[in-house]
Amino acid sequence: MDWTVLMVLFGAAFAAGLVDAIAGGGGLITVPALLAVGLPPQVALGTNKLQASFGSGSAMLHFIRSGHVRLRDCRQGVLWTALGAGLGVWAVQLLDPVLLRRLIPWLLGGIAVYLSASPRLGQEDIHARLPAGLFYLVFGLLIGFYDGFLGPGTGSFWAMAFMLLLGYSM
Repeated sequence: MDWTVLMVLFGAAFAAGLVDAIAGGGGLITVPALLAVGLPPQVALGTNKLQASFGSGSAMLHFIRSGHVRLRDCRQGVLWTALGAGLGVWAVQLLDPVLLRRLIPWLLGGIAVYLSASPRLGQEDIHARLPAGLFYLVFGLLIGFYDGFLGPGTGSFWAMAFMLLLGYSM
């Protein structure tokens, strides 16, 4: 690989890391960069997911160690989300790469618009609107599927779902 390509990818990764650390959605930068250098869509999505898992994993460890998250309270959500993500990855593998290459920019554009226009929720608690078991089943599968299929903005989707449907605040 040419050094210029590597430097562009390094710059995109650095910018995506900053965006992820501040607000999430760094995949909106890395996925187009990976596609622009010629990676097949499935490889670009997988590469993005691999690198994003390190940031998500370190954040998860921080919240567990600080006592903000108890793993036993998350079991059901993790199970349904993993199943949904596996189905999303499977769906990506079934799609024609040419179709995916055309679809991904539109999906990323839609996610970028959503993230920039989403209301600032979470300033105050809202009462739960769903029982936790049903919430984890439905949104674990849906958001997990999206995360396995595309990924950018997943954290924002989870935050909004927790605030709107389970009554959490930021």
